[in-house]
Amino acid sequence: MDNYKSTKELKAIAKEKSLGRYGTLIGANLMIIAIQLFVTAITTFSSGGSIILIVINNLITLIVNILLGLLVSGKAYLYMNLLYSQTVQTSDVFFGLRQNPQKAVMIRSLFVIVDFLVTIPSQVLLVMYQRTPSMSLLSGLMVALGMGLIIDVYVYLTYSQAYFILHDFPDRSAKEILATSRHLMRGNKFRLFYLNVTFIPLYLLGTVAMFVPILWVSVYRYASTCSFYQDLIANAAGSSSAETVSP
Repeated sequence: MDNYKSTKELKAIAKEKSLGRYGTLIGANLMIIAIQLFVTAITTFSSGGSIILIVINNLITLIVNILLGLLVSGKAYLYMNLLYSQTVQTSDVFFGLRQNPQKAVMIRSLFVIVDFLVTIPSQVLLVMYQRTPSMSLLSGLMVALGMGLIIDVYVYLTYSQAYFILHDFPDRSAKEILATSRHLMRGNKFRLFYLNVTFIPLYLLGTVAMFVPILWVSVYRYASTCSFYQDLIANAAGSSSAETVSP
């Protein structure tokens, strides 16, 4: 029988593990944000209304977002060290550059490409609506946005454990890692969704308080997500599905 920890327990573990390390964790998050902004700035240029330049811009953005999977991998490694009571340092965010970078990029490709594909209908409808506004086009645009969001959230929840699995089982292929995440998340998607929803009030409070507390909330949320993974693995290892998780 599964014995999963409650959302309250997961958040308590994350908070306890993060005590005394917020400076390092916030510094790592700021470093990732700075790198993302810098890379985006130098790879984006004015399209001048040219269709060709718009396409080139979109392709560059797609490639850059996929390559940023290296930082996502490093971030997962940093927080796994935190939850497993290992030494954590800001430079851990670059760990994805050193270990299994190809797998990190392949995993990231799934999220980026799905997000890109689901936004196409809404982008087309938006252009059509701007040219000839109508209620039918507006309604279609809202439906397309809603469906795209649902698909994005579903894919995120299903494969949310991939980067943690990558560092726990580095010998597995990207395909096996994604399959393991999909297996672990069966029956657990709502648990993770609810965990993330519980942070919305804190994010809203952080916005009102000049955004500074959001840095703390981001650390708290991601540490709780890592705690969620730790709980999944612990339960899977003690259940009949252990062979799917064990190396």
